[in-house]
Amino acid sequence: MPEAAQKIVATVANFMTDVVEASNTKPVLVDFWAPWCGPCRTLMPLLDRIADEYEGRFILAKVNTEEQPPLAAHFQIRSIPTVLLIHQGEVVEQFVGLQPEPAIKALLDRYVSTAGEVVETVVAAPASDRPEYLAARLLDQRDAEGAAAAIEALANSRADHPQLGALRARLAFVQTANARPDVMTLRAALETNPSDAAARHALAAHHALAGDYGTALAEWLELMRRDRKFGDDAGRRALLQAFEVLGEQDPLVTQYRRRMASLLH
Repeated sequence: MPEAAQKIVATVANFMTDVVEASNTKPVLVDFWAPWCGPCRTLMPLLDRIADEYEGRFILAKVNTEEQPPLAAHFQIRSIPTVLLIHQGEVVEQFVGLQPEPAIKALLDRYVSTAGEVVETVVAAPASDRPEYLAARLLDQRDAEGAAAAIEALANSRADHPQLGALRARLAFVQTANARPDVMTLRAALETNPSDAAARHALAAHHALAGDYGTALAEWLELMRRDRKFGDDAGRRALLQAFEVLGEQDPLVTQYRRRMASLLH
């Protein structure tokens, strides 16, 4: 049997040796998380499962931002979960929030060969220059226009890119949320009129962008139940977009696919 996957708890004390120096031998995927973060609790088992599947071909390092604030500050972590890929001492990839399993594996496969050797990446562009990285960063900033341009560039360069579907879904959420940016007003509108489909849809998008997909999916399912005509069945379409972001392995996807099917039939 191949060697078991390597997983470590990264701290200020061991980061230089067990992460930075170790990345000269194997890529290190660093997961910045916190105990109170719901999306972190969804992402962590996914990363654990991928690490088990790759059987030691990369190191999975977990950083509890509550216990290691200097590390979070050093890497300018503003949202969690944030995941960095460190290769040969440099941050070469990064994503924020939940990503589908195929996208995470595609990211890893650029730096880990099937045989387990570290892939040479001398000619690879820096992560910050790649359209998918730029699009994700602009989405985090809720820059819909800039993100749309980056996603279009990514589609033009690689139409089958595994992150395209999730990026487009997140862009739709950003556009919906940006159109109704005041969350408190949206909540008040729903309390006054629970049939306000536009307010429910926008509030769900805000929840999704905050990483609270459990609440977002519940709101979109309720929208679907109440008003299938709103926005050309916007509730159902948003549910499918959220499934794209979360990935089929996410328990929320299984749960809400079942609920959506029950509602349809």
